[in-house]
Amino acid sequence: MAVTIYKCPSCGAGIEYKPDLGKFKCDYCLSEYTEEEIKKQTEEIKSRKLNSYECKSCGAKVVTDETTTATFCYYCHNPVIISDRLEGDFLPNKIIPFSIDKKKAEDLFMKWAGNKRFVPNDFKDKSQLEKITGMYLPYWWVDSKVNIDYLAEGRNIRVWRVGQTEYTETKKYEIVRQGQIDINNVSELAFTKIDRNLLNGISPFNEKDAIPFTMPYLSGFFAQNYDISREEAMPLIKNQLDRYYSYLVNELVSGYDRVNNIKNNVNIDLNKWNYTLLPAWVLTYRYNNKTYVYAVNGQTGKSFGELPISSSKLNKAFGMIFAITSVVLLLGGMFIW
Repeated sequence: MAVTIYKCPSCGAGIEYKPDLGKFKCDYCLSEYTEEEIKKQTEEIKSRKLNSYECKSCGAKVVTDETTTATFCYYCHNPVIISDRLEGDFLPNKIIPFSIDKKKAEDLFMKWAGNKRFVPNDFKDKSQLEKITGMYLPYWWVDSKVNIDYLAEGRNIRVWRVGQTEYTETKKYEIVRQGQIDINNVSELAFTKIDRNLLNGISPFNEKDAIPFTMPYLSGFFAQNYDISREEAMPLIKNQLDRYYSYLVNELVSGYDRVNNIKNNVNIDLNKWNYTLLPAWVLTYRYNNKTYVYAVNGQTGKSFGELPISSSKLNKAFGMIFAITSVVLLLGGMFIW
């Protein structure tokens, strides 16, 4: 018999229909969803593989999708680590443990959103803050060797006048740049289910704090396996290195008025891959059928996100401005008369 389990898109817990709200609600993170949103999720669920595991504390069934490696029991709230998903190719090499706790993440959120005038009132409620979730996100960290063989002609041109005569002096230089550059810890997100721009906004992470992976660090947090393989990440990593190489070459040949490339050979060797879990606090908020996401770097505290705008507050503010402007114009008219 086929069983469909409806999961909260914000935290992964089960959701139920609440007659008093006329909506579906997650009792774990308090998110609410309309019928249309649930129907959309049902179509997504049909294309995903779900698995169930038994909670060792209370015996309840914990349902996860195929990439989740650490979660919570939605009944007793005890942490659940799915150890058989942390084997072989899915065993992380490194992890950066959380150094920002939940209270600090909440304080950073309130500092970020607290003085914003036009956000919805419930955006800063305590119930909203309780949704903030600590999770380890999968990244590829790659050490590389970049071999450069570059040849160009540089020119410096000087122009001057003596009387009515204009003189031009052109000096030519041979530019040779050869060698090997070691570029380590080039990072690439290895997970498709979170906004890449959001994660870029809380980067960078300090690789000096990375330690060999051990499973106890996952306890109390969500964690995901990668769903972007090494082969799929390779062109993304090389694209990053190509951009860095182009920038480097421009720096190396600065000081010339004109540069004509003759030979520009580069060979990129991705010689060491580290599957690494990086910490982030993530908060989601639905407003007017749009999901807004806020994130905090769980190591450095750097935050980034998009704020919802309350149309009623905005309209009220414009109404007050219009009223004040009307009064000023009216008074101005009285003085004119």
